[in-house]
Amino acid sequence: MDISKIDINLASGEVDENIEWISSHDERFSVHGVFFSEKDNLYMRVPDEISEATGNPAIRTLARMTSGGRIRFITNSQFIAINASLPAVRPAPHMPLTLTHGFSVYADGLYKKRYSPKTNTLLEVKEFGMEKRICFTEKKEIDETSKERLIEIYFPLYGGVSQLHIGVAPGSIVKKAPDYERKKPLLFYGSSITQGACVSRPGNDYVSMLARKFNSDYINLGFSGNGNAEDAMIDYITSIDASLYAFDYNMYASRKERILPPHFSIYERIREKHPNALILLHDKPGCDFEPDPEREEIIRSTYEKAVKLGDELVCYIPPKALLGEGDRDCCMVDNSHPNDLGAWRMSNTIFNEISEKLSKI
Repeated sequence: MDISKIDINLASGEVDENIEWISSHDERFSVHGVFFSEKDNLYMRVPDEISEATGNPAIRTLARMTSGGRIRFITNSQFIAINASLPAVRPAPHMPLTLTHGFSVYADGLYKKRYSPKTNTLLEVKEFGMEKRICFTEKKEIDETSKERLIEIYFPLYGGVSQLHIGVAPGSIVKKAPDYERKKPLLFYGSSITQGACVSRPGNDYVSMLARKFNSDYINLGFSGNGNAEDAMIDYITSIDASLYAFDYNMYASRKERILPPHFSIYERIREKHPNALILLHDKPGCDFEPDPEREEIIRSTYEKAVKLGDELVCYIPPKALLGEGDRDCCMVDNSHPNDLGAWRMSNTIFNEISEKLSKI
């Protein structure tokens, strides 16, 4: 049964010929959070030399997943169309296609539409992998008026982007977007929760929500199950000039075989290179389901040592606080990952914790 024939609101946007297609590489578009690799014909978050230097093969694949990738521009087109070639990544059972292979379009900071392949597109794929491609095209109305709007297109969180064309009404204005109010990005390092696992679509992860509250550029370096704080990765992070460094790294009790650097040493390396940036320390929010007092104490200890050293630009959020009070079970998809409500609560908690100190940077 095709549900879109029963409920038109669940149908994909039809595409006609009356579209002007513009490559994502056009100079009128500004790209954030990712860069395009001509060699791999893919948008990426981290250069291959950094991925390889970590000694962790998983990072190479995860760096090709475009969490935090965005394209911004101004247009007066009443519709936006997307034509995309994407790696055929097999979705996890608790993540929707709209998250893994979808795009979200915002106009003037407000969510408007989501775009993604149809489910049967992936069902027809015989082989999955970053080298395999699926394609889709979709057009949706954004506004009934022809006023100029700032359009921001969020990339897939657990998939990648090979080729992308943006469609507008022929003859529409298309021009460069203004800079973010906060140009120096917020940088987030961590694992699957940071990458955006299990929310419904791009733009609903807590990192994106938080960045919109600050009208700030941001970089998402969440690597699902692999936020291991390798030397090469911390060197890469500290090479980026950011206004905030938030890290929630992968100290999972179930993976004690890994040799991870001391938590405090990461703080020290960031602070040495960036004495005037804000540093945020926090853990994953699923403490109701998977409490880990030992890990919580390690993170809190880093914060307390930093404060004793006189650091006034460091913040700490206990895991219990991230989701706030009441109906906490409604905020989770499983024992670890927040849903949209959980991500929204996380973004609010973090915003309230850091906004005053960040405003001084």
